[in-house]
Amino acid sequence: MRPAMKEMVWGGRLLRDRFGKEIPSDSTGEAWEIAAHPHGQSVVDGGPLDGTSLQALVDQYREALVGTKVLESYGTYFPLLIKFIDANQNLSVQVHPNDQQAAQLEGPGASGKTEMWYVLDAKPGAKLVYGFNQDLTAEELRNALEQGALESFLNWVNVYPGDTFYIPAGTLHAIGSGILIAEIQQNSDLTYRVYDYNRLGLDGKPRQLHVEKAVAVVDRKAPIGREKADIDQGVISPFFETLRLKVDGTWNLAVSPERFEILICVGGSGTIATGGQTMPIKEGDSFLIPATAGTVQVEGQLTLLQTHVN
Repeated sequence: MRPAMKEMVWGGRLLRDRFGKEIPSDSTGEAWEIAAHPHGQSVVDGGPLDGTSLQALVDQYREALVGTKVLESYGTYFPLLIKFIDANQNLSVQVHPNDQQAAQLEGPGASGKTEMWYVLDAKPGAKLVYGFNQDLTAEELRNALEQGALESFLNWVNVYPGDTFYIPAGTLHAIGSGILIAEIQQNSDLTYRVYDYNRLGLDGKPRQLHVEKAVAVVDRKAPIGREKADIDQGVISPFFETLRLKVDGTWNLAVSPERFEILICVGGSGTIATGGQTMPIKEGDSFLIPATAGTVQVEGQLTLLQTHVN
Protein backbone atom coordinates (compact mmCIF):
# COMPACT_ATOMS: atom_id res chain seq x y z
CA MET A 1 0.00 0.00 0.00
CA ARG A 2 0.98 3.65 -0.51
CA PRO A 3 0.29 5.82 2.53
CA ALA A 4 -1.60 9.02 3.20
CA MET A 5 0.79 11.55 4.73
CA LYS A 6 -0.01 13.84 7.65
CA GLU A 7 1.81 17.07 8.47
CA MET A 8 2.12 17.73 12.21
CA VAL A 9 3.63 20.49 14.30
CA TRP A 10 5.84 17.84 15.93
CA GLY A 11 6.75 15.99 12.71
CA GLY A 12 10.03 15.78 10.83
CA ARG A 13 11.56 14.24 7.71
CA LEU A 14 12.57 10.77 8.91
CA LEU A 15 9.86 9.04 6.88
CA ARG A 16 11.70 10.26 3.79
CA ASP A 17 15.26 10.01 5.05
CA ARG A 18 14.93 6.47 6.43
CA PHE A 19 12.24 4.88 4.27
CA GLY A 20 12.45 6.93 1.07
CA LYS A 21 8.80 7.96 1.27
CA GLU A 22 7.53 11.06 -0.49
CA ILE A 23 6.58 13.56 2.19
CA PRO A 24 4.79 16.91 1.81
CA SER A 25 7.17 18.86 4.08
CA ASP A 26 9.85 18.63 6.77
CA SER A 27 7.01 18.64 9.33
CA THR A 28 5.58 15.25 8.33
CA GLY A 29 4.53 13.31 11.39
CA GLU A 30 2.53 10.33 10.17
CA ALA A 31 2.31 7.92 7.26
CA TRP A 32 -1.08 6.19 7.30
CA GLU A 33 0.21 2.99 5.72
CA ILE A 34 -2.97 0.92 5.64
CA ALA A 35 -5.97 3.14 6.23
CA ALA A 36 -9.61 3.37 5.21
CA HIS A 37 -10.73 6.38 7.22
CA PRO A 38 -12.48 9.62 6.20
CA HIS A 39 -9.40 11.52 7.39
CA GLY A 40 -6.96 9.45 5.31
CA GLN A 41 -7.01 6.69 2.69
CA SER A 42 -4.07 4.55 1.65
CA VAL A 43 -4.03 3.28 -1.94
CA VAL A 44 -2.66 0.27 -3.80
CA ASP A 45 0.95 0.74 -4.89
CA GLY A 46 1.50 -0.98 -8.25
CA GLY A 47 -0.28 -3.67 -10.23
CA PRO A 48 -3.65 -3.50 -12.03
CA LEU A 49 -5.35 -1.85 -9.03
CA ASP A 50 -2.68 0.84 -8.63
CA GLY A 51 -4.07 3.98 -7.00
CA THR A 52 -7.31 2.35 -5.79
CA SER A 53 -8.25 3.41 -2.27
CA LEU A 54 -8.55 0.80 0.44
CA GLN A 55 -12.18 1.67 1.11
CA ALA A 56 -13.03 1.20 -2.57
CA LEU A 57 -11.37 -2.22 -2.45
CA VAL A 58 -13.33 -3.23 0.65
CA ASP A 59 -16.59 -2.06 -0.92
CA GLN A 60 -15.91 -4.00 -4.11
CA TYR A 61 -14.30 -7.22 -2.93
CA ARG A 62 -15.85 -7.55 0.53
CA GLU A 63 -15.14 -10.98 2.07
CA ALA A 64 -12.64 -11.85 -0.67
CA LEU A 65 -10.46 -9.07 0.74
CA VAL A 66 -11.26 -8.82 4.45
CA GLY A 67 -12.42 -12.39 5.08
CA THR A 68 -15.72 -14.02 6.03
CA LYS A 69 -15.36 -13.53 9.79
CA VAL A 70 -14.22 -9.90 9.51
CA LEU A 71 -17.06 -9.04 7.12
CA GLU A 72 -19.56 -10.64 9.49
CA SER A 73 -18.20 -8.62 12.44
CA TYR A 74 -17.48 -5.27 10.78
CA GLY A 75 -19.26 -5.17 7.42
CA THR A 76 -17.41 -2.89 5.00
CA TYR A 77 -15.85 -0.90 7.86
CA PHE A 78 -12.13 -1.73 7.72
CA PRO A 79 -11.28 -2.36 11.40
CA LEU A 80 -7.55 -1.49 11.63
CA LEU A 81 -5.31 1.46 10.90
CA ILE A 82 -1.53 1.10 10.47
CA LYS A 83 0.84 4.07 10.80
CA PHE A 84 4.46 5.06 10.97
CA ILE A 85 4.99 8.02 13.31
CA ASP A 86 8.05 10.31 13.26
CA ALA A 87 8.16 12.20 16.56
CA ASN A 88 10.71 14.92 15.83
CA GLN A 89 9.30 16.75 18.87
CA ASN A 90 7.14 15.64 21.81
CA LEU A 91 3.59 14.71 20.93
CA SER A 92 0.76 16.04 23.06
CA VAL A 93 -0.26 14.19 26.21
CA GLN A 94 -3.50 12.49 25.23
CA VAL A 95 -5.95 9.68 25.81
CA HIS A 96 -8.46 7.74 23.70
CA PRO A 97 -11.93 6.51 24.71
CA ASN A 98 -13.14 2.94 24.29
CA ASP A 99 -15.99 2.10 21.91
CA GLN A 100 -18.73 2.60 24.50
CA GLN A 101 -17.31 5.93 25.71
CA ALA A 102 -16.83 7.13 22.14
CA ALA A 103 -20.48 6.42 21.34
CA GLN A 104 -21.62 8.21 24.50
CA LEU A 105 -19.40 11.27 24.04
CA GLU A 106 -19.36 11.61 20.25
CA GLY A 107 -22.55 9.91 19.11
CA PRO A 108 -23.58 6.56 17.58
CA GLY A 109 -21.03 5.08 15.19
CA ALA A 110 -18.00 6.70 16.82
CA SER A 111 -15.16 4.23 17.40
CA GLY A 112 -12.80 4.05 20.34
CA LYS A 113 -9.09 3.55 19.99
CA THR A 114 -6.91 0.85 21.47
CA GLU A 115 -3.43 0.81 19.94
CA MET A 116 0.13 -0.51 20.21
CA TRP A 117 3.54 0.91 19.38
CA TYR A 118 6.62 -0.86 18.07
CA VAL A 119 9.76 1.29 18.33
CA LEU A 120 11.90 1.21 15.18
CA ASP A 121 14.35 3.86 16.32
CA ALA A 122 14.99 6.02 19.36
CA LYS A 123 17.69 8.59 19.93
CA PRO A 124 19.82 8.19 23.07
CA GLY A 125 17.85 9.37 26.09
CA ALA A 126 14.48 9.20 24.32
CA LYS A 127 11.44 8.81 26.55
CA LEU A 128 7.68 8.53 26.26
CA VAL A 129 4.73 8.96 28.61
CA TYR A 130 2.81 5.87 29.67
CA GLY A 131 0.17 6.69 32.28
CA PHE A 132 0.67 8.46 35.60
CA ASN A 133 3.53 7.97 38.07
CA GLN A 134 1.03 7.55 40.93
CA ASP A 135 -2.65 6.81 41.39
CA LEU A 136 -4.76 9.96 41.17
CA THR A 137 -8.30 10.82 42.16
CA ALA A 138 -10.43 12.74 39.69
CA GLU A 139 -10.10 15.81 41.92
CA GLU A 140 -6.31 15.52 42.05
CA LEU A 141 -6.17 15.23 38.26
CA ARG A 142 -8.39 18.26 37.76
CA ASN A 143 -6.31 20.29 40.22
CA ALA A 144 -3.10 19.32 38.40
CA LEU A 145 -4.59 20.43 35.10
CA GLU A 146 -5.95 23.70 36.48
CA GLN A 147 -2.61 24.53 38.14
CA GLY A 148 -0.51 23.57 35.11
CA ALA A 149 1.19 20.87 37.16
CA LEU A 150 0.37 17.79 35.08
CA GLU A 151 3.97 17.19 34.01
CA SER A 152 4.98 16.28 37.58
CA PHE A 153 2.49 13.36 37.52
CA LEU A 154 3.51 11.85 34.16
CA ASN A 155 5.18 8.43 34.04
CA TRP A 156 8.14 8.88 31.68
CA VAL A 157 9.67 5.63 30.36
CA ASN A 158 13.06 5.18 28.68
CA VAL A 159 12.70 3.95 25.10
CA TYR A 160 14.97 1.74 22.97
CA PRO A 161 14.65 0.24 19.47
CA GLY A 162 12.55 -2.93 19.59
CA ASP A 163 10.50 -1.83 22.60
CA THR A 164 6.78 -2.48 22.37
CA PHE A 165 3.95 -0.75 24.20
CA TYR A 166 0.33 -1.92 24.33
CA ILE A 167 -1.96 1.05 24.95
CA PRO A 168 -5.56 0.12 25.79
CA ALA A 169 -8.17 2.83 25.49
CA GLY A 170 -8.04 5.01 28.60
CA THR A 171 -4.24 4.95 28.94
CA LEU A 172 -2.66 8.40 29.13
CA HIS A 173 0.26 8.53 26.69
CA ALA A 174 2.61 10.69 24.64
CA ILE A 175 5.45 9.83 22.28
CA GLY A 176 8.59 11.80 23.14
CA SER A 177 10.95 13.45 20.69
CA GLY A 178 13.46 11.39 18.76
CA ILE A 179 11.28 8.26 18.42
CA LEU A 180 10.15 6.46 15.26
CA ILE A 181 7.36 3.94 15.72
CA ALA A 182 5.00 1.64 13.90
CA GLU A 183 1.50 1.96 15.30
CA ILE A 184 -1.28 -0.62 15.01
CA GLN A 185 -4.68 0.58 16.17
CA GLN A 186 -8.41 0.44 15.83
CA ASN A 187 -9.60 2.40 12.81
CA SER A 188 -10.30 5.62 14.69
CA ASP A 189 -8.95 9.16 14.70
CA LEU A 190 -10.56 10.12 18.01
CA THR A 191 -8.09 11.73 20.41
CA TYR A 192 -8.64 13.73 23.58
CA ARG A 193 -5.68 16.04 24.05
CA VAL A 194 -4.93 16.76 27.72
CA TYR A 195 -1.77 18.87 27.59
CA ASP A 196 0.39 20.22 24.77
CA TYR A 197 3.24 22.17 26.41
CA ASN A 198 1.44 25.45 25.53
CA ARG A 199 2.47 24.84 21.92
CA LEU A 200 1.03 26.53 18.83
CA GLY A 201 -0.17 24.47 15.88
CA LEU A 202 0.97 24.80 12.26
CA ASP A 203 -1.72 27.46 11.88
CA GLY A 204 -0.11 29.56 14.62
CA LYS A 205 -2.99 29.06 17.03
CA PRO A 206 -3.03 27.14 20.36
CA ARG A 207 -3.98 23.51 19.77
CA GLN A 208 -7.37 22.49 21.10
CA LEU A 209 -7.54 20.62 24.40
CA HIS A 210 -10.30 18.22 25.44
CA VAL A 211 -9.87 18.21 29.20
CA GLU A 212 -13.40 17.31 30.33
CA LYS A 213 -13.71 14.36 27.96
CA ALA A 214 -10.20 13.21 28.81
CA VAL A 215 -10.88 13.23 32.54
CA ALA A 216 -14.06 11.24 31.91
CA VAL A 217 -12.27 8.38 30.11
CA VAL A 218 -8.70 8.28 31.49
CA ASP A 219 -7.42 5.44 33.67
CA ARG A 220 -6.03 7.20 36.77
CA LYS A 221 -4.22 4.14 38.17
CA ALA A 222 -0.42 4.15 37.81
CA PRO A 223 0.92 1.39 35.49
CA ILE A 224 4.44 1.32 37.00
CA GLY A 225 6.29 -1.82 35.91
CA ARG A 226 3.65 -2.80 33.35
CA GLU A 227 4.55 -0.42 30.55
CA LYS A 228 6.32 -2.64 28.04
CA ALA A 229 4.89 -5.63 26.17
CA ASP A 230 6.66 -8.70 24.76
CA ILE A 231 6.27 -8.52 20.98
CA ASP A 232 7.84 -11.96 20.50
CA GLN A 233 5.13 -13.52 22.67
CA GLY A 234 2.57 -11.48 20.75
CA VAL A 235 0.49 -8.43 21.64
CA ILE A 236 -3.08 -9.64 21.96
CA SER A 237 -6.02 -7.26 22.33
CA PRO A 238 -9.76 -7.63 21.75
CA PHE A 239 -9.22 -5.93 18.37
CA PHE A 240 -5.93 -7.20 16.94
CA GLU A 241 -3.03 -9.56 17.48
CA THR A 242 0.55 -8.69 16.49
CA LEU A 243 3.71 -10.79 16.43
CA ARG A 244 7.30 -10.01 15.43
CA LEU A 245 8.85 -12.44 12.98
CA LYS A 246 12.52 -12.65 12.02
CA VAL A 247 12.96 -14.21 8.59
CA ASP A 248 16.33 -15.61 7.55
CA GLY A 249 15.73 -17.49 4.33
CA THR A 250 12.13 -18.48 3.52
CA TRP A 251 8.91 -18.12 5.50
CA ASN A 252 5.43 -19.16 4.37
CA LEU A 253 2.21 -17.59 5.63
CA ALA A 254 -1.00 -19.59 5.14
CA VAL A 255 -3.79 -17.02 5.06
CA SER A 256 -7.17 -17.98 6.53
CA PRO A 257 -10.24 -17.17 4.41
CA GLU A 258 -11.76 -15.77 7.62
CA ARG A 259 -9.51 -12.70 7.82
CA PHE A 260 -6.92 -10.59 6.06
CA GLU A 261 -3.31 -10.33 7.22
CA ILE A 262 -1.00 -7.31 7.41
CA LEU A 263 2.77 -7.50 7.11
CA ILE A 264 4.88 -4.48 8.09
CA CYS A 265 8.60 -4.64 7.33
CA VAL A 266 10.52 -3.08 10.23
CA GLY A 267 14.00 -4.17 9.19
CA GLY A 268 15.95 -5.75 6.35
CA SER A 269 14.76 -6.59 2.85
CA GLY A 270 13.74 -9.44 0.57
CA THR A 271 10.84 -10.48 -1.63
CA ILE A 272 7.19 -11.36 -1.08
CA ALA A 273 5.27 -13.61 -3.45
CA THR A 274 1.67 -14.75 -3.88
CA GLY A 275 -0.52 -15.74 -6.79
CA GLY A 276 2.44 -16.02 -9.13
CA GLN A 277 3.57 -12.44 -8.49
CA THR A 278 6.80 -11.51 -6.71
CA MET A 279 7.48 -8.04 -5.28
CA PRO A 280 10.38 -6.53 -3.37
CA ILE A 281 9.89 -5.81 0.33
CA LYS A 282 12.08 -3.54 2.43
CA GLU A 283 12.02 -1.67 5.72
CA GLY A 284 9.11 0.78 5.76
CA ASP A 285 6.87 -1.23 3.42
CA SER A 286 3.39 -2.37 4.47
CA PHE A 287 1.43 -5.11 2.73
CA LEU A 288 -2.27 -5.93 3.01
CA ILE A 289 -2.76 -9.63 2.29
CA PRO A 290 -6.31 -10.51 1.15
CA ALA A 291 -8.12 -13.32 2.93
CA THR A 292 -8.25 -15.28 -0.35
CA ALA A 293 -4.49 -15.01 -1.01
CA GLY A 294 -3.80 -18.62 -0.02
CA THR A 295 -0.09 -18.96 0.79
CA VAL A 296 2.31 -16.03 0.83
CA GLN A 297 6.05 -16.66 0.65
CA VAL A 298 8.61 -14.23 2.06
CA GLU A 299 12.30 -14.63 1.30
CA GLY A 300 15.30 -12.66 2.55
CA GLN A 301 16.73 -11.36 5.79
CA LEU A 302 14.13 -9.16 7.37
CA THR A 303 12.02 -8.44 10.42
CA LEU A 304 8.24 -8.30 10.07
CA LEU A 305 5.28 -7.37 12.20
CA GLN A 306 2.39 -9.67 11.38
CA THR A 307 -1.00 -8.45 12.50
CA HIS A 308 -4.61 -9.41 12.01
CA VAL A 309 -8.04 -8.83 13.51
CA ASN A 310 -8.73 -10.91 16.61
